Amino acid sequence: MKKILFIVNAGVISSNENGGASVYYSHLELLHKAGFQIQLLAIEWADSIPFEKEDYTEVKPMVEGVIPFKANFKLPKKGLKRLFNAVFSPETFEYYFLNEKNKRYLTKLVLDNSIDIVWSEWRWAGLLAWYSKLKTPVIYAHHDWEYKLAKLRSKRNLLGRFHTFQKKRVEYKMVKGVAGSISGSFTETKEIEKISSKKAIYIPTTYSSVLPKLIKNDVPRIVHLGGMGTTANRLGLERFLDVSWKSIKDNFPAVKLQVIGSLKAAPESLLKKLKEPNIICSGFVKDLQLVLRPEDIHIIPWEYNTGTRTRIPVIFNYKQALVAISASVEAFPEIKHNKNAVLCKDLKEMSNEVSKLIGNKSKRQKISKEAKETFLTHYTSKSHISKLKEFIEELLL
Repeated sequence: MKKILFIVNAGVISSNENGGASVYYSHLELLHKAGFQIQLLAIEWADSIPFEKEDYTEVKPMVEGVIPFKANFKLPKKGLKRLFNAVFSPETFEYYFLNEKNKRYLTKLVLDNSIDIVWSEWRWAGLLAWYSKLKTPVIYAHHDWEYKLAKLRSKRNLLGRFHTFQKKRVEYKMVKGVAGSISGSFTETKEIEKISSKKAIYIPTTYSSVLPKLIKNDVPRIVHLGGMGTTANRLGLERFLDVSWKSIKDNFPAVKLQVIGSLKAAPESLLKKLKEPNIICSGFVKDLQLVLRPEDIHIIPWEYNTGTRTRIPVIFNYKQALVAISASVEAFPEIKHNKNAVLCKDLKEMSNEVSKLIGNKSKRQKISKEAKETFLTHYTSKSHISKLKEFIEELLL
């Protein structure tokens, strides 16, 4: 049985915690079911979530053990070496945990545990594994491009644009340097293959099938799922409220918008807009069967093709009718307009399509039914185990 070291950020690993945690859980479940022996390295980064044993309760049956590690951060000194790194070593210029102390720790851990392959989740774990120049093959589990998100978050000054450029250089170097990559985005998988000239595979986030407990609403609600700590959720929801929401309310004054997910990272401007009678903020809900009803209208108002929409399988699993901006789901070839979703070119069109769908019960039923069938075909672990196992075995040849 081949041994895998699964490197991940410290924090809860669960399919119902948040987008990142659900990806971690999905990948662990796939590796476990594929027959690999897994050691989990949970890294506590500076100012990040501290390590807690309870965070790994759900995945304990899948792993041989959980190893906590607090990464060392070494602040650089100003001078010629700093300027040299800016040009020739952008990774050490940007990321202070890429140092000899962390490299020695990871190298020794891999050797002492006779690890056959290292699986690194998200970019910081990927950077550390790649930088350490391990003799063991490294797989990078790609969640998104940091440099792309940096361009979208806010207006940047010259220094900010410089750091974004540096991060792009680093991300490109990493995907070229690892043995292979996996992504939950089909389009970003193809980007990685083109940049790296190495094999990458697309595997969307997987979940266990559920039967919704709640009966459908007579008048469908509009639902937005996801914590505001995620850029796409935060910016997308606020743009929806600015551009689409008034028109929908004008057509259906009694319509409700249900916002599910933590609001901790929401800006004050968004929090103010959420304080109206037609909007229900449910906060974080551990058991989504308590809030998600079949045939409600689920919106994804993000306007860009970035990262992984981990909530798409959840929406389909609960038989909800998805209305999304086309760009936001471009990375998912399983999504078909007017078959298992309604796709819109922009937020103005989204307001029209949501209004039409509220009044069209038969179309909501059709799309919801197709969504569940798509889930069962594409978004369960059973659908991807053999592909992942074959990918890893090829890297070990």
